[in-house]
Formats: sequence, C-alpha cells, structure tokens
Amino acid sequence: PASRVGAYIYQALAVAEHLAAVQSNGTADSDTALMVDDDVAKLDALLLSSPPTFIKPSDPTVSRGDAYNNAPPILGEIGAVAQKQRERRERSIDVGLAPSFFELGELVGERRSWNQLQSAEMKREAASEVRRAFNIYTTNLNFNPNKYEWKGSREEKSKRIRDDRLPSTTDVIRSDLDARDLYRNEVQQKLEDARAEFIYQKKQYNSSGTSGRSSGSNGQNGVSASFDTTELVGLLRDAQVAVDRWFSFIAEDDVREALDAVKQEQQQRRQQ
Repeated sequence: PASRVGAYIYQALAVAEHLAAVQSNGTADSDTALMVDDDVAKLDALLLSSPPTFIKPSDPTVSRGDAYNNAPPILGEIGAVAQKQRERRERSIDVGLAPSFFELGELVGERRSWNQLQSAEMKREAASEVRRAFNIYTTNLNFNPNKYEWKGSREEKSKRIRDDRLPSTTDVIRSDLDARDLYRNEVQQKLEDARAEFIYQKKQYNSSGTSGRSSGSNGQNGVSASFDTTELVGLLRDAQVAVDRWFSFIAEDDVREALDAVKQEQQQRRQQ
C-alpha cells in the first residue's frame, strides 16, 4: 500500500511539473490551451474526483500489538524490567532493586498511554487512507527484540555502558518507528495541502475564462488563462522528499520491486 502512495505522488508531481512547463513557454495558442486543460483534468482526477485506492482487500491489515506481545497488564512490564536487569548484570552493572520498581511504574504508565494513542490512531486511519497505507507496513515490521547493530564509535558505546545510558532494543525500535511516522505525517500533510491548493487554483482558473477545449484558447476574448502551479508543485515536491525519506528505511531493491509491482497493477487496469 505505501508503494502505491509513493507512485501516486510521483505521478501527480510529474503532471504538475508538465503543466508548469507548458505554461512557461509563454504561448497562448489553442494547442497550448488544450494541453493546459488536459493536465488540469489529470490533476483533478488524481487529487479530487477519482484518486486511486491505495489499499486492496488482499493487502495485510494494520497490526495492533504492543511491546509486551499483548501480555496481561503488569506481567508484561515485569518481564521487561527483568530483561533490563539481566542486561545490566551481563555488563557487570549493579544498580540495586530501587530502579526496578521505578521502571515498573514507568512502564505501566507507558502502556496506558500507548493504548490511548492507538485508539486515537485508529480514528486518524479511518479518516486517511494514506496514513493507513503507511501504518500497514510499519505495524507489521518484525524487529529483533534482543539485539541491534550499534552504528556509533566504540568509545561512545563504552561511555554509554559505563553511564548506564546505552539504548535498549526497545529504545532503538521506538526511535526507528518514530522517524518513519514523522515522514508519514509529512506525506499526509503535504498531500492534504496540495489538494486544498489545487481546489483554490482550479476555481481561479475556471473563473478566468472558458476552457481551451471549447474556445480554442483558454480564456475570454482570446486571452489565455493560466493555472498557477507554483505552490502546488512545491507541495508535491515536499511530499516526494518525505516519501523518499520514508522509503530510505527500506532496502533499495525492495522499494524498487514494490514500485515495479504498482506499475504492473496500473498497466493491468488500463488494459481492462
């Protein structure tokens, strides 16, 4: 589903940039007017009248598991604290029992907050198929809960171990997912802004004269009307940057394979 969103953004941006290029030549003949009308119609279909469906019935669904594999309250948190204590002992760090009780209380509160956030997220997904498409991927990721690859220097790692500040696997997983969600939010916001901008510019365009298809020159008295693409192109480029950054968390070959699959889907629809 997320790759369909990416392909959609690339397609919408390509049309918007073509529209800008057509208008930049400064000509006002009927051929130019027809090309402008055609691009505006394509953008209308993509952004408003008939946007594609990003999620198919055969696709996976959003997975709603928690950090404790849905273990009963308290029991899951006790297991997480015990795991942290084992990790400390392996690093020869003795912090006593007090931190364990403190961490247990923190984890109980975190799970309560997590449940509230998931309830709110379900409502946001219901209002945005784009958001749900990205969440289908991220909520079905499988991370190794016991280890991760340290990318920093050996010196920094040693210092963090001595200070008991080495991130746990849970910390690393949360950081990874938070970054993905940040770019997901950016994609969603930029697409919503792009639709709003298109609606506004389309009204301006329509009010400036009749269409090129009906008059031979898109405007009244032979004056060509123009569609201001400046803000629209900027928003779609921002969406492209955000979705590319989201894709950057995935192996390039996997992204390429997914986008190729979307192209095949589109070709099959056109042949039907």
